[in-house]
Amino acid sequence: MSKLCADVEVHLLYQQVFSRIKALKKICNVFERVLIEKCDWDVESQKKIAQEQYQEDVDWNSCECRYQSLLFQRFFECFDFTLVSQYINLGVKEYLAHRMDRCLNLGEESPNTLRELLREFSNIPIGNLHVSTRITMGIRVDLISQYISDRLPFIGIAKNYINLRDIEKVLSRSVGSLNHPGLIGGKAAGFVLANAIVKPTIGEIDLDLDKYIERTDSYYIKSCVAVEFTSENGLEDCHSIKYYEGEEIDIIQEGLEERFLQGQFSEHIIAKFHQILEETEGSPLIVRSSSYLEDGVGSAFSGKYDSFFISNCGSMRERLEELCTGIKRIYLSLYSVSAIEYRRDRSLLDYNERMAVLVQKVVGNQYGKYFFPAIGIVGFSRNSYCWNDRIKPEDGMLRMVMGLGTRAVDRVGDDYPRMVSLSEPSLRPESTRSEQMRCSQRYIDVLNLETRQVETHHFVDLINEIKQAGHKINLKDIISIVEEDMLKTPLIFPAKLEHGKCSITFDKLFKKVFFTALLKRVLRKVEDAYGMPVDMEFAYNNEKLYILQCRHLSQRNIYEGKVSIPEVSADNILFKVNRSFDSIVLGPLNWIVYIDEAQYEQLNQSDKRYEVARIIGRINRNLNKEKFVLMGPGRWGSSNINLGVPVRYGDINNSAILIEIAYQKDGITPELSHGTHFFQDLVEANIIPLPIYPDEEGGCLNRDFLKNSDNYLAALLPEDKAMEHIVRIINLSSQNKKLMVYLDAQTKEGLGCLMQST
Repeated sequence: MSKLCADVEVHLLYQQVFSRIKALKKICNVFERVLIEKCDWDVESQKKIAQEQYQEDVDWNSCECRYQSLLFQRFFECFDFTLVSQYINLGVKEYLAHRMDRCLNLGEESPNTLRELLREFSNIPIGNLHVSTRITMGIRVDLISQYISDRLPFIGIAKNYINLRDIEKVLSRSVGSLNHPGLIGGKAAGFVLANAIVKPTIGEIDLDLDKYIERTDSYYIKSCVAVEFTSENGLEDCHSIKYYEGEEIDIIQEGLEERFLQGQFSEHIIAKFHQILEETEGSPLIVRSSSYLEDGVGSAFSGKYDSFFISNCGSMRERLEELCTGIKRIYLSLYSVSAIEYRRDRSLLDYNERMAVLVQKVVGNQYGKYFFPAIGIVGFSRNSYCWNDRIKPEDGMLRMVMGLGTRAVDRVGDDYPRMVSLSEPSLRPESTRSEQMRCSQRYIDVLNLETRQVETHHFVDLINEIKQAGHKINLKDIISIVEEDMLKTPLIFPAKLEHGKCSITFDKLFKKVFFTALLKRVLRKVEDAYGMPVDMEFAYNNEKLYILQCRHLSQRNIYEGKVSIPEVSADNILFKVNRSFDSIVLGPLNWIVYIDEAQYEQLNQSDKRYEVARIIGRINRNLNKEKFVLMGPGRWGSSNINLGVPVRYGDINNSAILIEIAYQKDGITPELSHGTHFFQDLVEANIIPLPIYPDEEGGCLNRDFLKNSDNYLAALLPEDKAMEHIVRIINLSSQNKKLMVYLDAQTKEGLGCLMQST
């Protein structure tokens, strides 16, 4: 290098240093530390040289300046321009970290100053030299607990992955005053943490993961906005609703929706919402609940609070109204019966639960008026649905659907998501082509940008409509066509799909080794970081995976001993099952609540079916000191009232076993609940979900006993006597009987037998 070039570089380095004059001491400390380690720099001798050159000047500052000059000279001689520049940046980062530490622990400066320091820190190029975690760990913990989550289990994990740059990015997208306390809530915190684990901003980058994973643009409306909203709109009385019980809450809530929707946000909050909409113009959004307790260990609150898709199109006024309405409805869901009962069961009523909101761009493509991703996925790092000996529980499982992921997390329609074992992704529970087509997804949830609503369409009709309108849609990874009585992926898809001649299988996608390897790796990496099994939501679009949510996965305690199913006479069998995925011995149980499937089927009015669900809720509260068996037809907890009893969590939380009687109807057998929000509720509440398939070999149900035993409904709930023909309560102790349940996960067999009480 010529002397001129060297002089120019040294001049630039000096400029870089003195533009950061406040950080000069920290920069010098870094230089000194590196020279001692790598260049045998002798601090004492160099300071002596500096002092000797100023023998007649007792001003130590002159000596210190001379020492710094010697330090710089030696450092610039030993290292190249790029490396020196990175060490200068390291010194500045250490200086800013020291300032942040003082702000947090001594309260010397305002939150705005802290915010500026964090922004300045994040604006420095990342480089290859990072501030030691010995310096930043305490700062991370303080910032996470002040702005993200104050729950200790979360902080214990997050401090190792969420760094200062991640926190700054969250704050730059947060709505709410820095001068008032407020967190981004559990769902948003889990989203931030999972992305930091899988796609870190600094440190070791996993290139095989990084190239397939994209971050979803997100905004965080902190809990202080909800506090301000309720205060300014006279809604403080809602905080006491949680102490009411059962149907009292329903009565109180009758006028609550109107009060919330008529409420107004303050001008400075509206300005922030306006900014979000300007930055996301042209992209549909999903507005998601993110309460303090949500997605916490032991309290996932799966499906307890609301989420809303908004089109984010039209005039700014229309878009702003959509966003505000969605946020208000989420605030309202904090006071729902299911959420309150869920909190009561976990002794969380007295916790000051607050609601934040997570706003995310919806992942997907636009096809004319429709918008949706190619695939929605719910992933579990542990598989509790091992229908074959080749399946390894530790490899995890997926629930996959075409379109919005709503159909993967909820039990909706006469539909089946694709259940995938990551041990054996091509292995299916269904053996024949007709079974595979019957047990597949038929309907797709999409966002209609014109109606501003989530709509459900048969996949054949939707795809044909999209193609007819001239839009291209990639089907090769998703759809299979019937050829020669087999499901195959054609090289060229027909111009028009035919009903009954095609199916959503994802077969082509599973032949790509990278896809299942990617999901397995992500789930394993996050589980290892959490130190426990996890439940994650994803969108997969244009060969990119987007992490949308992450929470702890609740698992049932496994029965340690071998379950020996006893031999009993046919008269003493209440039920037999052939699809048990738990090993359990349970009993004695004294109460059975049975919904007569034939009588229930005859209820053509939806309000009557909801009435049955509310009666079950009243029974549940009356038998709160008795663990009972709950039995009835179809999919309990489904949003489709035609498929089962539309109970809420608070209607069933005192039961010991929930038995879904799965009769075939029009060739369709109701889907198992494994992996849904409803299933997670049952696991967390230690309720055994159990399907009975009376029409299949190995399954049976003693209907005669259930229909002919005395009905205690009128004795327990006189006001509901008119529903005795549908709802039956059987008191086994009145017959000197008890129910014992034996389930064996290895053989998949189970037995419920009636035995004499002693």
